[in-house]
Amino acid sequence: MKEYISIVFWMRAIACLGVVLIHSISHTLSINPNLEKNQWPTYVQLFLMFCTPMFVFIAEFLNARFYGDKLKKGFFRKRFLYLGVPFLVVNLIWTLLETSPSHFSNFLSTFILVSFRGYSVTYFIVIIFQFYLLHIIFSKYLRKLNPITVITISIIITSFYWGIRLIIPAPDNIVGALIWAKEGQTLFIGWITYFLLGYYIGIYYDSFIQNLKHYRLHIIGLMIFSIIFVLLTHNLGINSAIGSKRLDTPLYTTAVILFLFLASSYFKYVPKFILFVSNFSFSIYLLHLFFIYSFPMTHSHFGYDILYKFLLAIVMSIICAYLVNRLRVGKYIIGSVTKLDHAQMLKGTLK
Repeated sequence: MKEYISIVFWMRAIACLGVVLIHSISHTLSINPNLEKNQWPTYVQLFLMFCTPMFVFIAEFLNARFYGDKLKKGFFRKRFLYLGVPFLVVNLIWTLLETSPSHFSNFLSTFILVSFRGYSVTYFIVIIFQFYLLHIIFSKYLRKLNPITVITISIIITSFYWGIRLIIPAPDNIVGALIWAKEGQTLFIGWITYFLLGYYIGIYYDSFIQNLKHYRLHIIGLMIFSIIFVLLTHNLGINSAIGSKRLDTPLYTTAVILFLFLASSYFKYVPKFILFVSNFSFSIYLLHLFFIYSFPMTHSHFGYDILYKFLLAIVMSIICAYLVNRLRVGKYIIGSVTKLDHAQMLKGTLK
C-alpha cells in the first residue's frame, strides 16, 4: 500500500496559494501609487515569505524520506525532464514575451539572466537542483551529526548570509557581484537551512512524528517568538524588503514548518480542494505571473483588486495546465499535473 504524507499536500497547496497571493499584492501595490506602505497587504506578504523556502524543504524532505541517503537510478534524468525542461521552456517563453529581444545575442543574455541569475520566479528550481547534488555528496556525513546542532548552526549562517547584504556594501569584485547582486539569491548557502531541515525530518520521520507532541510547547513558543522577531525586524527598518531573502526568514520558516507538522499530528485529513491545488501546484507556480502581469487595476479598493487577481490567476493557471497537459508533450512545457484523486489517496497509508 502506497504511503502518502498528508502534510505534504497541505504544504504544497499553502505555499502555492501563498506565492500567488504575494505576487497579486505586489502587482496591485506597483500600480496603485496611493497605497501607503505597511498597510495590511504588506503584512500579509511579510508572513507568507515562508512559501518559496517551503518548496525547497518539500523537495529534500521527500528525497530523504523515500530514498534515504542514495537517490534511485534514473533520478536526475526524471527530474530534468519534469522539472528542468519546463523550467527552461517557461523561461524561454518569458524571455520572448516580456523582453522582446532585438537580436540573438540579446535574447541569449536575457534568457540566461532570467533562467540562472535569479531574475525569474523559477529561480527556486535552480536551488533545488543544487540540493539534489548536495544530497548525494553529503547525506552519508549528515547522518552522523546531531540534527538540532546542525540546523541551529545553519539558521545562524543563513541569516547572516542574508543579513550581511544589508550591513556591508557590496565589494567591487567578483564576490560582491555574485553574492550581493541578484545572483546571490540562487546560491545554496542562502537556503541551506531548508535543505537540512528537510533531510533530517525525512530521514528520522517516524521518530520525529512520535516525539513531536512532546515538544508542542517548544514549537508553539518558537512560532510566537519568530513572529515577534519578524515584526521587529520589519517595523524597526532592519530589513524592510518583502520576500523570502530576509535575515529573519530562516528562523520563521523553520518555525512555520514545525508548527504545520505539529498541527498535522492532530489533524491528518486532506480536503479535496487542498489535494486539487497540490496536484496543480507546480504549474500554478510556473504560470501565474504571466496572468497577473496582464491584469489591469479593476477596482478602486485595492483589497478587491488583489482578490480578483489572486483568484483569476489560479483559475487561469489551472485551466492552462489542464489543457496543455492533454498534449503528450504538455508536461515538458509547463510541468506535469499530478493525477492523484481523493479516493486513491484515502486507499493509501496516510501519515
